[in-house]
Amino acid sequence: MNFRFTLIILFFYSSIYSQYGSIEINTGGFSFIPIFTSEKPHIILRAGTNNKKRFSVNLLNLTSINGLNPSNLSLISRYRIINKEKIKIDIGIHLPAFRVDENQEYKSRIVQESNIIYSINSKTKLSLLYIHGEGRNFNFNVNFLTLNFQKKLNKLMLNSQLYILNIDDIIGFAQLVSYKLNNKLNLKLFVNKSITTKKFNKTIGIQFLL
Repeated sequence: MNFRFTLIILFFYSSIYSQYGSIEINTGGFSFIPIFTSEKPHIILRAGTNNKKRFSVNLLNLTSINGLNPSNLSLISRYRIINKEKIKIDIGIHLPAFRVDENQEYKSRIVQESNIIYSINSKTKLSLLYIHGEGRNFNFNVNFLTLNFQKKLNKLMLNSQLYILNIDDIIGFAQLVSYKLNNKLNLKLFVNKSITTKKFNKTIGIQFLL
C-alpha cells in the first residue's frame, strides 16, 4: 500500500473523528523506545479518541522537516481491560505501522503493547509498559520494558523512564519535561541517556494543541 495515500486517508479520518489533537515542531522526533528517538527535526502529529474510554484509537505521524517527507506512522488501537480508580490495564496494537528509512524504503511492522497504570494520587502515576515489535517486510524483533513515573506540578508535567531493551541489552534512563505556556501551547524538553552504550540524545519541541 502506498504510504502517502495511507497517511492522507488516516489524517482525514482523524480530523473528522478525533477528540484530541496536537501538532508539534521538534528538533528531533519521537519514539516509544527513547533510544530510537531521531535527532533530525520533525513535525509530530497526534490525534485520537477519548483515552478515558475503554476503547481508544490514536494516530501518531512524524514528518521530516527536511523535504516534508513522512518518516513514521502508527495507528494505535487500545482496550482497557481493567478500569479501576487506582489501577488500569491497557492492551494495544499498532497497525498499520510504517517507517521510512534514509533510503526512502518503506518498512512495515506490527507492534503489541500492554500497560499497567497505578494512580498514587490525582497528580502522580506509576506505570509499567511492555512493547513487542516485529518487522513485516524487514528483519526486526524488539522487546522493550519501561517503568514510568509521572508527576504534575502546576504548569509542569514530568515523565521519568527507566527502561531495558533486548537489542544489545540496553539499559537507559529518559526524562520528558513539558511546560504549559498557555491553554494551546506546551514547551517540551526530552533527554535520553543509555547507561550501557553511553548514547545521549535530547530534543526540544513546541506543541500546539488543536
